[in-house]
Amino acid sequence: MKKLLSQIKPSPINEEIYSTTDLSDLELSLRELGQLEPIVINSKGDIISGHRRYFSMTRLGWKECEVGVQDYENETIALIQHNNHRTKTVTDIHNEFRILEKEYKKRLGSSGTRTDLEKGKKRFRTVVEASKTIGVGTSKLKQIKSIYNYEPELLTKIDKGEISVHKAYQYVQKNY
Repeated sequence: MKKLLSQIKPSPINEEIYSTTDLSDLELSLRELGQLEPIVINSKGDIISGHRRYFSMTRLGWKECEVGVQDYENETIALIQHNNHRTKTVTDIHNEFRILEKEYKKRLGSSGTRTDLEKGKKRFRTVVEASKTIGVGTSKLKQIKSIYNYEPELLTKIDKGEISVHKAYQYVQKNY
């Protein structure tokens, strides 16, 4: 379905999670190929998936776009799941984890353990579930979390390519 760009709006949580990226390649693609995927919005017009497309279309002067309307039980988790294919910085991954951890705690209470699982079923573990939602390995996510806990400025160095996650994690292990 077509919708005016003025009738949809970005989710504020998207800006809290993801760093600003260069839109020039996406703008070129939109100019040459048009819109290949609809922007996913909820019934209120909030964007769940397609923020970069929305901003690119706005910059290009488009008035309308193709959208799909979908309501989710938890829109924040859905937004993160829709971004699994995205190229992310380590800071983006950490931000996803931080936000997911809050969302899971709202759902589970402060204990972080599900009480609705049958006996014998595995316990719900926030880091494991978050790694599945984010699309990154549990070990890597634990390393990123540890780096952030002890030397948060190392995430910026990783994002700039000055040091690898592995080397930053080794540094944190050695010094703390």
